[in-house]
Amino acid sequence: MQRGPRARMSRRDFLLRSAGTAIALPSMSAILAACSKPGTTSSGGGGGATPTGIPLARPDAPVTLPMVGEPIPSDTPIETNATLKIYNWSDYMWKKVLKEFEDKFHCTIEWTTFNNMSEALQKLSSGQVQSDVFFPTVDVLGKLVTAELLQPLNHDLVPNLPGNMWPDFQNPFYDQGWRYTVPYTIYTTGIGFRNDQVDPAEVADKQYSILWDPKYQGKVGFYDDYREALAMALLKNGITDTNTASQSDIDIAKQDLLKLVQDNNARITINGTYVGIPESNFYVHQAWSGDMIGAQWYMPKGESPNLLSYWYPEDGRGVVGNDTITVPSSAQNPRLAHEFLNFFLDNKYATQNFSWNGYQPPLNSMDPDTLIKDGYVPKSLPEAVVRASDFENGYWLLELDPSVDQTWLSAWDEVKAGA
Repeated sequence: MQRGPRARMSRRDFLLRSAGTAIALPSMSAILAACSKPGTTSSGGGGGATPTGIPLARPDAPVTLPMVGEPIPSDTPIETNATLKIYNWSDYMWKKVLKEFEDKFHCTIEWTTFNNMSEALQKLSSGQVQSDVFFPTVDVLGKLVTAELLQPLNHDLVPNLPGNMWPDFQNPFYDQGWRYTVPYTIYTTGIGFRNDQVDPAEVADKQYSILWDPKYQGKVGFYDDYREALAMALLKNGITDTNTASQSDIDIAKQDLLKLVQDNNARITINGTYVGIPESNFYVHQAWSGDMIGAQWYMPKGESPNLLSYWYPEDGRGVVGNDTITVPSSAQNPRLAHEFLNFFLDNKYATQNFSWNGYQPPLNSMDPDTLIKDGYVPKSLPEAVVRASDFENGYWLLELDPSVDQTWLSAWDEVKAGA
């Protein structure tokens, strides 16, 4: 499975480039002020509730989001000759698959992009952008529902979810009963590297600490994302609460990242994994599983994609996550939007889309042997294939109380200042 390099930034590029603007996320409390409930802010990163009044979702504390309105009736006709407005990250869906949807439903897709989730929330809440389909991360669902920016889904119109998706995503902890969301892609966060420069056995032995190894000085990097970077440093130090409110834990992670930057000349990047590793600008870099699979299409001419490797904890105790698809309350074509959700949960179209963006959908039909055998994933990257078991033990990066979020951001500011 081969294709050419992308010319534009991907969804992950945008997410990383927006790391500094994450400070704006707590400002959503001002946008949602009319919906907020006083006295609901917790002092910690786990449990409790945000100013929205909706509890902080955690795997051990599932949240059922309140119903805002009713789902559309099952007999709602599919809008024809419509313009379906999609609000998404750039280059996160294959245009070929989008064209197949247009042809099937006799519609036109209008694609609008956002640079980061803060921008998306602000534009949706102000009415600056109107869309039929929106792709939020799981940590902002409480804000979206409280602001009445999403409409509940009619499950009868999305049969591919129970038919094709992993059991864990039939009733996710962050949206019990999948009232508002369906899963789009899943990923893990580990370490990517060139195996002609770094011994896989050494990475397996040193794990996250491989980035701090002085022999790779100047050839190491980590993501320009405050949650991902600090979480990696927490895990390196045996701290498994990746949503911690502990100042001392966050300080430990901060100091380790400062040491990584100052002593090992580590670079903070937006594309160091899928572009930098293939080009040998980096030998080893923090990596999303999807970025490593996508890196095969950036290998220099004549070099095998099997020079790429990915490490993730064998016991599955690393960072995991997923992106979702929703229907905004302002959707002008809600039935067609439901068809769009169902279309991208179809085995055929979800697999085609994966073959282009490298980010895996949680399909029952996908297994490691199939993906490698069929050429979607290089044989050197079996660990980059996400497994259902990864979500049994993995750690999520989830919504934080605004005051806790600010503690993380302050630590990140110091890391960036020291770079």
